[in-house]
Amino acid sequence: MIAILWDASHIWGYLLLHAVRSTGIPFRVLKGLDIAQSGLSGKMLMVPGGSARRKAEALGTAGMEEVRRFVHGGGRYIGFCGGAGLALSENLGLCPWKRDGMTDRLQHLVSGHFSCSLTSESALVPPGLSGKTALLPVWWPGRFNEPEKNEGVDVLARYRAPGPDLYVADLPYASMPADILAEWNAMYGVTLRPSLLDGRPCAVAGTFGRGSWLLSYSHLETPADFPGSEHAGTWLLHVLRSWCEPSLSMKALPPLDFDALPVLWEDAALLSARDALATLIRLAKELGLLFPRNRWLLGWRSGVPGAQFNSLNAALSTALSLTPDARRLRLWNERRSDFEQAFSLFAQGARSWLLARRLADTLADSAPGMLPRELLVDQRRALFGSPMFGGGLSEQILDMLENLV
Repeated sequence: MIAILWDASHIWGYLLLHAVRSTGIPFRVLKGLDIAQSGLSGKMLMVPGGSARRKAEALGTAGMEEVRRFVHGGGRYIGFCGGAGLALSENLGLCPWKRDGMTDRLQHLVSGHFSCSLTSESALVPPGLSGKTALLPVWWPGRFNEPEKNEGVDVLARYRAPGPDLYVADLPYASMPADILAEWNAMYGVTLRPSLLDGRPCAVAGTFGRGSWLLSYSHLETPADFPGSEHAGTWLLHVLRSWCEPSLSMKALPPLDFDALPVLWEDAALLSARDALATLIRLAKELGLLFPRNRWLLGWRSGVPGAQFNSLNAALSTALSLTPDARRLRLWNERRSDFEQAFSLFAQGARSWLLARRLADTLADSAPGMLPRELLVDQRRALFGSPMFGGGLSEQILDMLENLV
């Protein structure tokens, strides 16, 4: 049995849910409060990306202690990105390392694939990738603070070079000519290459008591999008075979397209919200504020709340693909009216904000200051909250949808 900690995961939770579902391994989706009250059992706890700080808050002191007890007693822990950060010394303390900050904000705004070198000295690395270079997906990663004396931590992968689909903020790094990048650096002091990742650990592993952990700032649960990007799924399936289900025969994770998920729950409120969200996304694309990255992810112009649009799309599509059993129906009947009211306000406000944001871009050169930036920021905060820590009306909607999972 696999347990998945859901809090503050959003689209990254849905990616992991898709991956685990596809294996057929029994799993449970839990919130931090569930763990604090009832503890953990089974073979493994998996923690998706998202905010490590908010995950720690959701677990609370009691939940954190239950996770430590579970791993110390022989359980396995796998954390991706925010889930990796949760296990570091300042939170759970499964790994003795700390998180390292990035003083250059651009260096954090990296998304896509990175070429990484994998160790040949760990059984957790698939034999076919051992000692080789692999393309691994990173989505706005943090960094491990690797001490000079590395005791008790095995480095499984290190960053080496940008991959073919890497973006820095909303700029496709792979499409930028080298001479222009050098010119920007000389003229403006802008360094677009994510050099703060060079040679740094991407994935690490170790033990805690009788248990084991694997932490990766690469999202190994990412579906393959192009030839060569299947290495992450190969690695995740190998770890699941090693730690959880030796008979697992899958060779690759299946593709994911949230818009193509089957509708098993034909609820009028959910269907209406999905249509309204699709209309907002079409508008944002027409305005040049959102653009397609792959089958499951939208890219966005810098300053646009694209992460929230992605999470809402994943949540609505997944909710409609759930079986409407008695427990879900009872929960939904209690919240449907609140959901409809909140989504109606959100759809109206988001439409207005998208158009205002586009107008502000148009006026930026010809009439700067005509549309006050502070007003746009306040409206965005009320609708979408903080880019890192959530909040706003969209967070209320996501909470209602995620409770259904």
